[in-house]
Amino acid sequence: MGKLLSVKLDDLPVIIKFILHSVTAADALEVISELREKLDLQHCILPSRLQASQSKLKNKGRQSSSGNQENSGQDCVILLFDVIKSAVRYEKIISEAWIKAIESTASESEHKTFDLAMLLIIYSTNTQTKKYIERVLRNKIRSGCFQEQLLQSTFYIHYLVLKDICPSILSLAQSLLHSLDQSIILFGSLLYKYAFTFFDTYCQQEVVGALVTHICSGNEAEVDTALDVLLELVVLNLSAMRLNAVFVKGILDYLDNMSPQQIRKLFYILSTLAFSKQHEASSHIQVTGSALRNL
Repeated sequence: MGKLLSVKLDDLPVIIKFILHSVTAADALEVISELREKLDLQHCILPSRLQASQSKLKNKGRQSSSGNQENSGQDCVILLFDVIKSAVRYEKIISEAWIKAIESTASESEHKTFDLAMLLIIYSTNTQTKKYIERVLRNKIRSGCFQEQLLQSTFYIHYLVLKDICPSILSLAQSLLHSLDQSIILFGSLLYKYAFTFFDTYCQQEVVGALVTHICSGNEAEVDTALDVLLELVVLNLSAMRLNAVFVKGILDYLDNMSPQQIRKLFYILSTLAFSKQHEASSHIQVTGSALRNL
């Protein structure tokens, strides 16, 4: 295990598979704890991206092998996560040991993007541990160990792996938004935000649909949070949000359950989608001027 840091990325999937297949109930926590400490994938992924970016700047349009190198590195990381996902799905001792290894890490500085990615992966693959993972996440959020910077970095570094478990991430976000703790609600809203930011069009549609469901629920705290997220998404990626404007427009059928302030925020979102300077000829939404004047 001590030589794991010197192993080539191409060889890691085979080696990790061998290690995980050799784990027993007696040594599971010890092995996984050491594996978690030694296996720092962000140092495998980020250098290849940086190298590719620098090479593009130097070549200025000339073809380079850096893109192929980056893709090769990403393929190896995806294969590695496939090995790990298979292990935590079918081996209960491995999934529980991995959660315990993360749970026992007390300091914020000791946590890595790999920790958060693994909790999300296990959450998606093992229904029996969902409540356990939610409890660990809530405790980590309350203690300040899991903050926005770590979450953003996790999505940035591991988005290729996380996009495949988008439904589970949205399910977790929905659960967190039902909390009474503001820090946990905020973390849930950030899951929605970064899922929309880093994932594809289909996942973006699912994010907007989930937020609309929160808004139509009638729960004041959920409505406020979901509206804030929608507004932020409009600011961050107006073109992508315009493609989902029809779902936002559906909220108009539930105005009776919303406060005047919430309605104003909704119409601000709708008017931004409808009347932006970047508005295209094929509009996805229309909001009448009379409706806006009545606010």
